[in-house]
Amino acid sequence: MRWLELSAPVDSSDAEVVAEVLGRFAYGGVAIEEDVLWGQHEEPIPGEQRRVMVRIFLPIDTSLPKKRAALEEALARLEPKTPIELLQCEIEEQEWETAWRKHFKTLEVGRRLIIKPAWEDYKAQVGQVVIEVDPGMAFGTGLHATTRLCLLALEAYLRPRMVVLDLGTGSGILAIAAAKLGASSVLALDINPAVVTIARGNVQANGVAGTVTVDHGTVPLGTGRRFDLVAANITADVIEELSHPLACSLEPRGILIASGFAEDRLDGVGERLEQVGVKMIEVFAEDRWRAIVAQAGVF
Repeated sequence: MRWLELSAPVDSSDAEVVAEVLGRFAYGGVAIEEDVLWGQHEEPIPGEQRRVMVRIFLPIDTSLPKKRAALEEALARLEPKTPIELLQCEIEEQEWETAWRKHFKTLEVGRRLIIKPAWEDYKAQVGQVVIEVDPGMAFGTGLHATTRLCLLALEAYLRPRMVVLDLGTGSGILAIAAAKLGASSVLALDINPAVVTIARGNVQANGVAGTVTVDHGTVPLGTGRRFDLVAANITADVIEELSHPLACSLEPRGILIASGFAEDRLDGVGERLEQVGVKMIEVFAEDRWRAIVAQAGVF
């Protein structure tokens, strides 16, 4: 099969919102590549926006023209700081499987977490928690601001023996982090079957298959199952839509970590969660992006 690679060079402050739009149409997920428009040792001028590349892949089939038109219409409705230029090229299957790898590097997050691509070597220091990820085109490499924010919140709020739900697991990075930080069990869910396969591979590679279960689906309703901590790095619209089932999935005083949205959606998400009995207790921020920590039953 041949693939269409679509790339959008954008300001870093616009990257997540552009990625959210492109991700609606992508196969597997979105790559946000932070180093592609700067030399290895080059730094932006103080006060100048860093430029990043948002990249997706679409299969070249009969549905492509319709998807492309819908994608361009969705991008046109955005209001980025600079106009969005959409670059494209056609690639073969083998190129598609490895095209994004050269931009995924080992990354430190928070006090202890190290996110390492599967193909790089890294010598861990004492106390560091190393997470090995092969994204395979799934969202969640640690390069996204919202992923980093969720990891910071997990590091701060996860306690040993907690039972955790990772909703919209992507590459499985949050589920793996939860397991390595001491969770007793983790249920990782995603609605994309291709992503589920990728996440399962990463769980196996990190040696946490005994703790993490990866499955296809959304918030488990009607099972009576509750969680000490729920992580949902999705979008503001989905968090608001699922606010009631999310609240029902939390243990009394359970913790919700939610991200995938910008500052302008923070109040709306917080208000919607309060309506279902989950109160925002802390906000993590990076540029315009936000992750909230909310708790059930603390009014």
